Amino acid sequence: MSDSNTRAYLFKFRGSDYVFCRTAGHGAEAQAQVVQKVGTGELLIRKVSKNRLDRSKCIEPNEFRLMEEYLSKPPRSPDIRPFIPKFYGYEKIPSKNGKFHLVSYWQLLNGGSVKDLILTKYMTFKHTKFNPDKRFPARLIARMLHQVFSSLQHLYTVYEKKPIFHKDLHPGNIWVHFPPSGDGELSDIPDFYLGDFGYAGWDFGFNPNHTATRDIDQVLQWARLLICINLPEDQRPPRNGVVPCPDDPHRGTIPGDAPMTAVLSLYYDFCHELNQFKDENSRHIRKPSCPPPDLTSFIRRAEALEKKLTPSLTGFMLMTGLNESNDARVQKFMHDMKDNAMTTARAQPFTMHGPLEKCLTPMVGNFPIKVHGPFYLAEMRAATGRWEAIDDMTYHRPGKTRGSGSGLRAISESPDEEGGETDSEPEF
Repeated sequence: MSDSNTRAYLFKFRGSDYVFCRTAGHGAEAQAQVVQKVGTGELLIRKVSKNRLDRSKCIEPNEFRLMEEYLSKPPRSPDIRPFIPKFYGYEKIPSKNGKFHLVSYWQLLNGGSVKDLILTKYMTFKHTKFNPDKRFPARLIARMLHQVFSSLQHLYTVYEKKPIFHKDLHPGNIWVHFPPSGDGELSDIPDFYLGDFGYAGWDFGFNPNHTATRDIDQVLQWARLLICINLPEDQRPPRNGVVPCPDDPHRGTIPGDAPMTAVLSLYYDFCHELNQFKDENSRHIRKPSCPPPDLTSFIRRAEALEKKLTPSLTGFMLMTGLNESNDARVQKFMHDMKDNAMTTARAQPFTMHGPLEKCLTPMVGNFPIKVHGPFYLAEMRAATGRWEAIDDMTYHRPGKTRGSGSGLRAISESPDEEGGETDSEPEF
């Protein structure tokens, strides 16, 4: 082994080893960790289900089945370019009393979610007060509409017989990712990915909560919020897709702000066309027989506007006033967002030093952390420079261990599992 007592937490999945880097938040169904693949350095997301399932209920979840059978397939049209995280697979980890945790591995998206961007900059969704010193770039709003609509069109068309609806399209499920630029750095502009398909699927029979336009309504709702961030209250678009003065070609004009005028006009056009679709299909819009609208036109127009808002060397943007690239507020926003993504993309293994007992009760500052396992304790071999498990003992959380010999399949244990109850908030 290595000459030091430097240790890390190691997971095994499908013949590969991964070391724990840091936590990455949690949702309604799972908690997430950033892990690094041993040997390649590739970063992935490891999701651990919050709830332990009975053997009879521990079947392949709907999200995993959709990813493997449909969403990972190529789109039916070359005009569709979906942005959906890569799914690497899942496994069932035995827990106590014959129950299981589901653990899955996913592509790491380094920019956080649209929800993170809004809350980091503006602290709230409900009261986005206008701050002239901050600006969400118009180009990113157009890009988000273009890419999210493209992902939705993939959902609606990838299965021949009927559309797949997302059903949970809040800004926490729209993810930001700066792809590699090829020179070891990240690109200057992010992509917007559609994630979390836990509620996705087909609709069978009448559902009062379903409409054929629900996903699209939600995308436009969050696009409206991003627009509102940049405008004083008297210039903001109304809620619920209402279009003021539908026949007025200047309804989206923002004096002195050509980029936001262009985005707001596009938003109003989309809302107007979606409202027409609802009127024409009002009698059966809640029935499974009513398909969602074709988004091809939306995708093309959003992409065209994005290109118009993209800095170029022709000088055309300067003449039309569409160039935001020299705006100090936009420069700061983009710098901060990319800097955060670079920090995530360069995550390193969480390491510990000292005796075994100390490594099983790790601290970050003055706070103890818990790592949802099961995991091995690993050291780096001096000869190979690779992390390897010290022995076959596995642990579920620091300080909580159950004997093993069977590696990752060892029964896990936590202090609140004794009575067989579900963990209320399993930190790791």
